Amino acid sequence: MRKSIHTIFFTGCVALILSLSSCIGDLDLKPIDENVIQPDDFAKHPEYYEQFLAKLYAGLAVSGQEGPAGRPDIEGFDEGMAQYLRSYWNLQELPTDEALLGWNDAGVPELSTINWSSSNGFIYVMYSRIYFQISQCNEFLRITTSDRIAANNIPSEIAELIPGYRAEARMLRALSYWHAIDMFGSVPLVTEDNAIMETPSQKSRAEIFQFILDELAEIEESIPLNPVYGKVGRGALWMLRAKLYLNAEVYIGTPMYSQCAETCSQIISKYGTGSAYGLADEYKFLFCADNDRYARGGSRGEILMVVPYDKDHTRTYGGTLYLTTGAYGGEINASNYGLNGAWAGPRATSQLARIFEQGDKRAAFFTNGTSIENTDLSNYQDGYSVVKYTNLLSTDWENTGGRKEAYPDTDYPIFRLADTYLMYAECAYRGAADQELARTYMNYLRQRAGVTQYASITDITLDEILNERMRELYWEGHRRSDLIRFEKFTSADYLWAWKGGVLTGKSIDTKYRLYPIPAKEIAANPSIKQNFGYK
Repeated sequence: MRKSIHTIFFTGCVALILSLSSCIGDLDLKPIDENVIQPDDFAKHPEYYEQFLAKLYAGLAVSGQEGPAGRPDIEGFDEGMAQYLRSYWNLQELPTDEALLGWNDAGVPELSTINWSSSNGFIYVMYSRIYFQISQCNEFLRITTSDRIAANNIPSEIAELIPGYRAEARMLRALSYWHAIDMFGSVPLVTEDNAIMETPSQKSRAEIFQFILDELAEIEESIPLNPVYGKVGRGALWMLRAKLYLNAEVYIGTPMYSQCAETCSQIISKYGTGSAYGLADEYKFLFCADNDRYARGGSRGEILMVVPYDKDHTRTYGGTLYLTTGAYGGEINASNYGLNGAWAGPRATSQLARIFEQGDKRAAFFTNGTSIENTDLSNYQDGYSVVKYTNLLSTDWENTGGRKEAYPDTDYPIFRLADTYLMYAECAYRGAADQELARTYMNYLRQRAGVTQYASITDITLDEILNERMRELYWEGHRRSDLIRFEKFTSADYLWAWKGGVLTGKSIDTKYRLYPIPAKEIAANPSIKQNFGYK
């Protein structure tokens, strides 16, 4: 299963890239390859539909038409920097109490110190990647209407698959629009109904929030409960809906915790049954080379949405290479983790390193030759190395087979069942669900982690839930959104290393709860209004 889905991804990347209109600044989204597949080609080659769908999935995994670099989707950027997951991870983790990056590339220090502007290149990359992904989804939906399929005289066995393909494309587009409103607030809304080269209009955060919910409701029955590995399933759709409800007070000013708890219960009733409550037996196996074992549908599919990687077929300088090789450095021997390189990139804050109780199995740090403190932002060894992501096999954790690869097979978990348990608990302690059941759910995670369980509902507070979210979900791309929702991101009530540009941390302007709309986007589309506080 793993090899076949990666082969599809790779084929899609190489074989198909359509000429798309851009709504983002002066980006050149035209294909590098002169052999561009045109819409009329689908009549003779109906297999292109599946390959184009594979390209939509690959948009989350790779950065262009050759791995790990070459013939990029978007010109003008370093391809490692411009990969979707790496860009998303940087913006969700580096400005928080979980990670620091000491590289001096233009724009990097500003992420760790929360001092960015509308000209920051890393912010522009994320915005660009989101809208490239949305543009591709829109184009797929344009060429797969019932009229276009009928006109192309597509064989019935393929035509019958198209409605499901369209639902998947809409789900992937919804995911990117969620990323857009979470990070940028009010943004352009462009769909397949917009004409090519039409200048899109900016919509409010609330309008796009509702657009996403409407999309999810319309496609829900067309998304399978137990998808082919690597594709979106109904568990992923429900998770996206729960995330919208969880953050609704931030997005639209209206709490929707009851709706979030209800959606979490729906997910748990389907995927949280059976032995071990639907969780993987070992936490560490969720982030290793064969973590696909824990991402299937059914009673043990803890990973509900995944971005697959493969050392032979899905190579990138982003993704899980960035979180393994990229995060290794100092005295680490990368071969002990199944890889053969170390970039000395992201590392842990002292707050992250200190949050764990003694014996917590979730704490994955390399400490030799390092300091727990982050005194020097530019010094990789001022901070523990995070070895949560590895290229080891769960069946050979000691690496007796001598596994040593240039690229990891480790897949990236977008959504996990464990997060659902924590979301339900948060809703309960915000007055919208059963606190005793919330304690039970949180204890499932504590039991697996090998730490003391909560004896009473009074042992749990909202602050403790935020701490437990860090212990369980660190470095998985949730922390910035969590801190904003808990009103900790900008305030002086909670500080961490280098928050606001000082070692001890300080309060920062509330404008940083949103990233700025990139200056290049506003220059290309002056009708777009900049977020409050940014020039």
